[in-house]
Amino acid sequence: MKKTKTSKLSKNDQELVTLLQDLIKIPSWIPEEPNLKKIFNENKVIDYLEIWLKTNTNMEVSRQSLEGGRFNLIAKKGKPDLVFLAHTDTVKPSLDAPSNQLNATIRNGEIWGRGASDMKSGIATMIQALSLNPETNNIWLFLYADEEYDFLGMKALVKEFGDIRPKLIVSSDGSDLQLGNGCRGLIEIKARVIGETGHPAKNGGKNAIWEGFEALSELKNYFQKDNGDPIGRTSFNVSYMLGGTKQPTSIDKDNSLTKVGQAGNVVPDIMEFILDIRPASTDITANSIIEFLSNNLKQKGLGFEVINKKHVLGAWYTPKNELKRYASLASKYLDKSKPIYSNPKDTGYLDLQMLWETVGNPPSFMYGGGIGQTAHGPQERISIINLIKERDFFLDLLKINP
Repeated sequence: MKKTKTSKLSKNDQELVTLLQDLIKIPSWIPEEPNLKKIFNENKVIDYLEIWLKTNTNMEVSRQSLEGGRFNLIAKKGKPDLVFLAHTDTVKPSLDAPSNQLNATIRNGEIWGRGASDMKSGIATMIQALSLNPETNNIWLFLYADEEYDFLGMKALVKEFGDIRPKLIVSSDGSDLQLGNGCRGLIEIKARVIGETGHPAKNGGKNAIWEGFEALSELKNYFQKDNGDPIGRTSFNVSYMLGGTKQPTSIDKDNSLTKVGQAGNVVPDIMEFILDIRPASTDITANSIIEFLSNNLKQKGLGFEVINKKHVLGAWYTPKNELKRYASLASKYLDKSKPIYSNPKDTGYLDLQMLWETVGNPPSFMYGGGIGQTAHGPQERISIINLIKERDFFLDLLKINP
């Protein structure tokens, strides 16, 4: 691999490296303990970026308040014809990292550290590209919190800015200098099947466990008829199940079962489950899943109750023919042996989808230069060469701002 000596970088390139190092050195992961989230979060990154943008760009910069004293940062110039997206949080540093992931160490022409790939490099390249193009107009930048956890920041953006109609949305939550143009959704439902007790030897009652399991199997077969192209097949997972009889039953403050009867000679009349589905089609929604199960169980003479819906997030896909001019730009920076597009079948849920769906499904893509396989891991990093290429791609993009 070609080594990059920072002493030989141009002034702009050296400033870009320093900018990324500064961001990596600021902790921005969210602890699991609710009482600590107000103390340890992305706010120090927001403080840094607010000062940087006000100093280095001619954009109007403001904060959007979130629950728990956290913030999104928004920079505007003109109309939101082009919207840039980047999240400010990271996952927690790895315990088995070869060096402190907050040191932003440079080795063999690469910058190592938490967020080097996902996605403080994306923030650095986007904002420097904006600073180097002061004449660029009709662009908004959303730097938002909580992508790695509960999507708090994106939900707030969608709520306040759902009426904008951008011509293009670009997220720097990509990797390997490839365009990403889609992702599967994320739907998680906790529900309960209600049956009827009876004597098993006399074929009495309505078995909530057995009939519920059959209904889930039929749901899986129904949705997996879709071949899933071009963003993969719909995946289906039952991650939790508890069933038995209502006598005795314990239900906690969140209306979840904690105890059921376990008598072997009684047909079980209650079963609870958590269902995780990653839809590969925009036609598969939480409501269509619930309707299928409700109707299926009703025909069997059983009841069905939804306890909660933790995630109700659909699929996103932008056809490649809508992104040809941007693919042409990306091809300049990519080795010809690699495809221009990443494989959406290998991608988890991306909260770009929420904004895309809310503002009218405009052409959208993600692009980043980090080493994708290292994201969230102990060896997370980005080569300085690819960091510069990522910035230069955004510079090119701003020149053809839609």
